[in-house]
Amino acid sequence: MLGTSGEKNGNSAPKPPGFFALVYYPAVDAVSIQQLRKKYDPQVQLIQPDITIVFPVPESIGEQHLIAHIQDVLLAWRPFTIRLKGLRLSWHNYLFLLVHEGKSNLIRLHAQMYVGLLAEYHHDEVSFVPHVTLGFFSEDDRRQAALAEAERLNLDYRSILDRLFLVKVNSDRTQVILSKEFLL
Repeated sequence: MLGTSGEKNGNSAPKPPGFFALVYYPAVDAVSIQQLRKKYDPQVQLIQPDITIVFPVPESIGEQHLIAHIQDVLLAWRPFTIRLKGLRLSWHNYLFLLVHEGKSNLIRLHAQMYVGLLAEYHHDEVSFVPHVTLGFFSEDDRRQAALAEAERLNLDYRSILDRLFLVKVNSDRTQVILSKEFLL
């Protein structure tokens, strides 16, 4: 194997860097959500039901720089209510449980996070849709079955967004580790 110096040694190659993401875990009874996710979401074992505020950015950004940026943005924020209700099949084959109430706050928070340090990671071509992922599909027939199943559950939850979590995801996306909790 080649080590970082290019010399042969007995160690394995260095692991590629991981990612950071900023998420909110809604404080709801997620039994029905988890039942759906176990059937349809390949990331069910990776992360609990969440609303992603900052999508994965490379670890190379620097954890302390990222923490300082998040703290600066959150200085102006106070807790607010969200309501999860309504479903949507996305253009990229996901089933979303939508944020019905608090949506505009989440969109503003998301936009504020992507200034300064994170500006280069913002994707203007994709509109931010606040949601909890219920499933991912490569086959249309499974998408429709999952949507019908989710509709029968009549999912409707309220929660107070009063904290966010910076999580670190390893490079092969098999493990999520809590890095820091931020209170609003």
